[in-house]
Amino acid sequence: MRAFLTMAANRAVDEYAIKTCGIPGSLLMQNAGDAVVQQMMNLGYLNNSPEVLVLAGHGNNGGDGYVIAAGLLKQGTSVSIISTSTPDGLKGDALTHYNKLNDLDISVASWEDSETQRNQIMEADYIVDALLGTGISGDIRSPYDVLIRLANNSQASCIAVDVPSGVTGDQGKVLDPCIHAELTVSMGFGKQGCLFEPARSHSGTVIPVDIGFPTDSLDHANGEVLRQNDGVDYSKTKYSRLSQTHKYTAGKVYIIAGSQGFTGAALLASTAALRSGAGLVRLAIPESLGPIAEAHSLETVVDYLSETEDHGIALSAWSDLQKGITWSDTVVVGPGLGRHAETIEIVKQIVKETTQPLVIDADALFALNEDPSILHSRLGPSVLTPHAGEFKRLLNSPDDYKPSWQDAQKFAKDYGVSLLLKGAPSLIAGPSGEIIVNSTGYAGMATAGSGDVLSGVIASLWSQWMDEPDILNFAMYIHGKAAELNRPHKGVLGLIASDIVEALPVALKEYGEIPT
Repeated sequence: MRAFLTMAANRAVDEYAIKTCGIPGSLLMQNAGDAVVQQMMNLGYLNNSPEVLVLAGHGNNGGDGYVIAAGLLKQGTSVSIISTSTPDGLKGDALTHYNKLNDLDISVASWEDSETQRNQIMEADYIVDALLGTGISGDIRSPYDVLIRLANNSQASCIAVDVPSGVTGDQGKVLDPCIHAELTVSMGFGKQGCLFEPARSHSGTVIPVDIGFPTDSLDHANGEVLRQNDGVDYSKTKYSRLSQTHKYTAGKVYIIAGSQGFTGAALLASTAALRSGAGLVRLAIPESLGPIAEAHSLETVVDYLSETEDHGIALSAWSDLQKGITWSDTVVVGPGLGRHAETIEIVKQIVKETTQPLVIDADALFALNEDPSILHSRLGPSVLTPHAGEFKRLLNSPDDYKPSWQDAQKFAKDYGVSLLLKGAPSLIAGPSGEIIVNSTGYAGMATAGSGDVLSGVIASLWSQWMDEPDILNFAMYIHGKAAELNRPHKGVLGLIASDIVEALPVALKEYGEIPT
């Protein structure tokens, strides 16, 4: 998991390394610049002899830029520098690395706002944004506002050093203007602001890199550490299947879902569970909708439940539901369930009386709005999967309120549950307060049924690996990965939820093999 810190905590880590551990700031700056060059090489930015322009500020971010320019020249790349400062305005480590450029064949010019310099910005292949860094406060002043706008209007792709210039704070805030980066190389640890919108959209791909901070640095960082998952966190050996596995030991999922007009939600959840490897999936659905479910899923076992007059699940179905729940390893309740008073009572009974791991989604969340304290009655582990609107209702917050990771953390701790807050990005808050931010997914997932698919994936993987502590965030990761696999041919606008279901086998292809 990659650690992301507040801006202040990142500065505290830097200070700890330099003042307490005695690591020279100039060495950390050298390491930082070298790491940016290495990432540019790794990602193919230096192929085809590009023209690279470094925009350097007057502080340490600019010093990183001088190191980057020297490193690019060493790699045979054509590079030049435009600085917002004259040499007389530099000091400390930035001046040290500026002076090292004297013997190198690099054009270094102070910003004069000339037509030649404007053309230089507009015609570069890549721009390295080493202007402002993490210490920014207040408005974007001249000449930074001009340089940022020119960089954004250039044909060049921007690579940001630490954070895009204009990103400020820890909640995704940006100033106007703000660099639109394709890549952000973050020093030591990620910056929390880059995880959240609108800064997330300005940051592009964010890669934290090691620059030589002490191994105990996180012990000296004040503030909450957020962690972002990555594919390397989920090894194939964790999620493997023994040779003697059969359908009754490969995970039994019970999905309580569906009402008139929303049979599709139930089918998406059940098919997603099957496509994620569950050995058996039973779908409990109002009896009038059972034939539809059977016609559309050959592999799902359908339980016909007594129903209300508007074809939701009736309270009289409780004894049948108890049998199905007892049979299962994990339970999903909510997709397309409806909000009939009897159905709401059924949800409350499930929450209070079941011991199986429980995924609470969609309309089942509505049943908790008036009294989420019934979650204290849970006899087994739970994960709630609200989107922002559903979570606002759980919090009893106004419509214009934007729930934060702090809200998710507090709710999870208060009620002893896991809470997966769906969004851009999605994140999970665990009952002990840990936060995992998802690294997969994209805007195409803003489509009806995507959350129903997620519920099925969670229940399926949870039923197979109940004792794996990372299983919930693994499910979140796989759901987003399956969506991403569609992007090359479905784009942003053409993705639908069933596309995510169909891509699940590919997203999970490297998992499940018998360990050798």
